[in-house]
Amino acid sequence: MKKWLVICLFLFAVLPANALQQLNFKGFIADEANILSEQVKNDLNMTLWDLQKKSGADIAVVTLQSLDGKSVEQTALEIGRTYKIGSKEKNNGVVFLTALAERKMRIELGYGLENKISMSSLEYIRDNDILPYYKQLNYQSGIARGTYQLANIVAQAEGVSIKTQGVCPSQTYSSASDERHPWWIWPFAIIMSIFCPRRRRFDYGGFGGFGGGGGFGGSGCSGSW
Repeated sequence: MKKWLVICLFLFAVLPANALQQLNFKGFIADEANILSEQVKNDLNMTLWDLQKKSGADIAVVTLQSLDGKSVEQTALEIGRTYKIGSKEKNNGVVFLTALAERKMRIELGYGLENKISMSSLEYIRDNDILPYYKQLNYQSGIARGTYQLANIVAQAEGVSIKTQGVCPSQTYSSASDERHPWWIWPFAIIMSIFCPRRRRFDYGGFGGFGGGGGFGGSGCSGSW
């Protein structure tokens, strides 16, 4: 009896510290840090849904307020494995994780993409598409641009062409106070908003979830700002 009591106490002491916090995925995105607007989440979800339909590949976009004492690498691995990111047959998942409190980010590749996407390609996206925005605390633009770039590189690796919904932020960042737009851009934007068809909305109810893979071995790149 004492032996079982000791075991139970040990489990209660250890499991909460090691357990991955429950993520609230809306489509491919778990925005636990409340960084992304609904429009951006919709546009990214539509793009990632097209990637999944055509290749079976999943990109899970996760934001956290804190890593709760864990490393960004271990947390990304746990997310990929726990939520079975990627096709079951191909293990072609990607986890794009951002943790605000620690100012850490991680791009984690599934087994099936390790030999298809070079580390230099991931590092380029990290250094040129994501971190320049993060250093300005413009997390939404960094996540959006990083996700679009990751979706494109995964699509190329899988030999498919995807439809991108929404507008990818430019690679060159300008702060709001320094931006200068030509005078004609505002009337043009108003006209486009009136006459252009509405963007498609992502159907969360029709989303079948991730592909059931989850094979991750620790290949990827991390960054801080």
